[in-house]
Amino acid sequence: MNITKIDELRLDLDSTLQDLPLWDEIIELDALGNSLIQLFEQEPLIPGVILTQNHHYMGMISRKRFFEFMSRPYSLGLFAERPISHLYDYLQPEIFELPGNTTIIKATQVALKRTFQLVYEPIVVKVITDNSQVYQLLDIHNLLLAHSQIQILTLRQLDKVQKQSRIDQADLHIFKQKQAEIVQQQKIQIWEQLTTDINREILYPTKLIIGNLIHANRCLQDFNHNLNQDLSQVTNLYQQHYLQPVPEIQAAIDKIKIDVINKELTELLNTTKTHAKRIQQFVHSWENISTKNISQRDIPNLEEHD
Repeated sequence: MNITKIDELRLDLDSTLQDLPLWDEIIELDALGNSLIQLFEQEPLIPGVILTQNHHYMGMISRKRFFEFMSRPYSLGLFAERPISHLYDYLQPEIFELPGNTTIIKATQVALKRTFQLVYEPIVVKVITDNSQVYQLLDIHNLLLAHSQIQILTLRQLDKVQKQSRIDQADLHIFKQKQAEIVQQQKIQIWEQLTTDINREILYPTKLIIGNLIHANRCLQDFNHNLNQDLSQVTNLYQQHYLQPVPEIQAAIDKIKIDVINKELTELLNTTKTHAKRIQQFVHSWENISTKNISQRDIPNLEEHD
């Protein structure tokens, strides 16, 4: 096996057991026990050995179980010069196998559920390649390191996502502010255009009408005053020179009711004044509102007044 440091691997949440460093040391069951001793001495990092018979997978024996048993009294003498199959039949070790495509996260969860005596035993990984299957060993220590690295990577990614989320939220806030400014500017432009149109189409003609009303009011006042004077003067002169006017002329003079004419003209003038003042008040109010709103950028919501 090429020894590769776990932290040099590019692992992620979907990484599997076959992405990790695996041991493929194999020994036949008919080999002597001393062969195992020599192999473990030559490979101090190897967690165990795959056992085969006629090149067919039969099982696994771990370094830990082997030396625990061989350190007992008489064990070395009994099994060192005998085939490994004798030792394997005596130990009957419990083998923990997993497919090579098992994710590291899932494998860690399952492996740690083993009994206390077996929790640190290596895992037999069955890797299928080119319609054949190969059995290799995974050191539980490497599995835990890989799981830890994935956790750290996940936390970093989560932190990155959270930071990006905060950035996105800030960008969204800025975007909303800019959108609000654009909408407000559009409202201002619409309001200014509306004010210009109203001033051009309504206010200016209205002011002209008010001016004409004021002028007409004065003309009516002058006309009323002159009419009263002229009628009175004509009547007085006629009465002075014609003390006994003919009945038709006297009847026509009697029909001229100066008081009634004065009253009606006065009422008409007062009504004209009242309406002119109301129109002036409307014009002044509109000019104040439009000027104030544009200067303060406080645009009314026209939809509320539909």
